[in-house]
Amino acid sequence: MLDPFAPLIAIAQRGIPFTASDGQAFVRLNAPSLEAFYILPVRSRAYREWFFHQFYAQYDTLPTSRAFHSVLDYLEAEANHNQQNQRLAVWRRVGSRGGRLVPTQILLGLANPECEFVEISPTGWKTTAGANALLQTSRATLPLPTPVPPSPPSNPLETLRSCLNLSSRADWLRCLAWLLAALRPDGPFPILIFQGPPGSGKTFAARILRSLVDPCTSPLTPIPSSVRDLLTLARHNWILAFDHLSALSPQLSDALCRISSGLGATLRETVGPGAEPLQQYYKRPVLLTVTERWSCPADLARRALTVTFPPLTPLTEDSLLTVFEPAWPEIVAALCSAVSVALASMNHIHPPSGRCPDALAWAMAASPALGCTGEEMRQAFALPDPHPMAEAVRNLIEQRRHFAGSATQLLELLQPV
Repeated sequence: MLDPFAPLIAIAQRGIPFTASDGQAFVRLNAPSLEAFYILPVRSRAYREWFFHQFYAQYDTLPTSRAFHSVLDYLEAEANHNQQNQRLAVWRRVGSRGGRLVPTQILLGLANPECEFVEISPTGWKTTAGANALLQTSRATLPLPTPVPPSPPSNPLETLRSCLNLSSRADWLRCLAWLLAALRPDGPFPILIFQGPPGSGKTFAARILRSLVDPCTSPLTPIPSSVRDLLTLARHNWILAFDHLSALSPQLSDALCRISSGLGATLRETVGPGAEPLQQYYKRPVLLTVTERWSCPADLARRALTVTFPPLTPLTEDSLLTVFEPAWPEIVAALCSAVSVALASMNHIHPPSGRCPDALAWAMAASPALGCTGEEMRQAFALPDPHPMAEAVRNLIEQRRHFAGSATQLLELLQPV
């Protein structure tokens, strides 16, 4: 007698089940290219769609919901049975091999139909594909262009700079440092803040910078209304980019600070008796564009690199994109080369102190490929001395939440002791 589950199991066995480091079950599937593959969470819509397509193509019918859920249970059991396929590192867009602090290689997923990735080492980089990189995507993920080494005398990073309405070299170096940090899989990450008057080009610049590492169908979104919604975005994106912020609730400000250095969350994949929650840990690069009403919370400011945009000269986005898009593959290549230089030099960098020391050390290690010195990068990270009156107002607010009195009395309170 034919086993009714045999056709289902035959389809399921076209993939190789394994578990990620947090215990989540995945399936590795062959890509159109024979040398490449991609991965899907077992309990995901993407795997369900793949399975139903395969099953209908072969049997001209669809499995019942109960039968399909039995397949999912089987795959999870198989993933947890084979010791060689348990607790493997799964990455989103940017991964690594070797040590955590200074990896031997960094992997940048291109998310293209060929499932290629860029393999970056201290000696250079190459575009490749294979079964030794577990890089996850989502429905919102868009492909990066295949990097192309620039042809002299072109300077891709200067081309990028020409597309951004930046007022100083320090602002440019802060943008480069954030990009380099976003190409390092473990963080902690600085939070990049773009501020300036309306029409200064900060939103366009944010879209461009995100597209260089993690292009997405919605490159910038409004700030989510809750921490839960923020975690949902983190689950499906590598870079979190939010547009037109005027203020942040204390809860979201705390969550952004924590997610830049590491934030745990609990996810329920299944319901019912015996269902065990999945505990995940997120670190994400964050980019914010803010309005003129923005006042940065103190904790966020300590983790932030701020870029101030001047009023924009009369240039259209179309004219800037005409410059950027042909250079996009070369700009990605230049960033990969800078990561390679950082990998080769990181062990020789004396750990800096001050704000965002991990990102600063990484940027200083890459500085020879960025057209700057390590000292210039250090100065770009340095905070300007606060205005005495602004510092006095901040101290007063921290000491007392409310004040009632005359302007003369307020001035006396603001005088230094």
